Amino acid sequence: MPSRQLLSTLITSLSNTRWTLTRTLRSDNPFDLNGELRGTATFTTQPLTPSTTERDWLYCEEGEIPSNVGTGALPPGLRWTKKYIWRLNSDSGRVSVWFVKVAPGLEEADYLFHDFDFDSDSSLPLESEAVSAQKDTGEFVAPPIPPSVSTSGNETKTTVLNARGNHLCINDMYRTAYAFRINPDTGEVLSWASRHVVRGPKKGQEIVNRYEMEV
Repeated sequence: MPSRQLLSTLITSLSNTRWTLTRTLRSDNPFDLNGELRGTATFTTQPLTPSTTERDWLYCEEGEIPSNVGTGALPPGLRWTKKYIWRLNSDSGRVSVWFVKVAPGLEEADYLFHDFDFDSDSSLPLESEAVSAQKDTGEFVAPPIPPSVSTSGNETKTTVLNARGNHLCINDMYRTAYAFRINPDTGEVLSWASRHVVRGPKKGQEIVNRYEMEV
């Protein structure tokens, strides 16, 4: 598990930039969206309230759905938006992700989407064979590889931190893995990715999100 200071720096640094999002959707259901979406994502630090003891971040994403994604032609300009609350518990090293209440005023956490813990042995060079060779297990899914980063044409030395978590929603199991590419000297997130695999009686879906700093 990352140190408390590194974990705080990692999560806080997500709110210091605007992220370009590339989402790949694969589903066993031909009527679901299948293909690639592009959009943007941001984190905004939420103020502490009398009912909260942990720091919250509001995650917001938005983008336009291409007309060639899905089973039929979609109307041009159709957009999507999503919001979640990320909550850091620095004592346990766990991050929880919550759906947002549908109500006027300040966005607040409603019910749990999932939470995740960092791997105890996840501080590895991103391109190491140990990371690229990871496979799905019965309990967890393998993390995706975040986008590479470079400075003046030279690839930047980075470290990857992996995290995983599962959440059972009635009969559907959501297995999630994250990978944060960080600057090993500062703990700043340079790029990151998430992978959600959903399995259930009527569901078979995989969603991979890759985030890069917006230029």
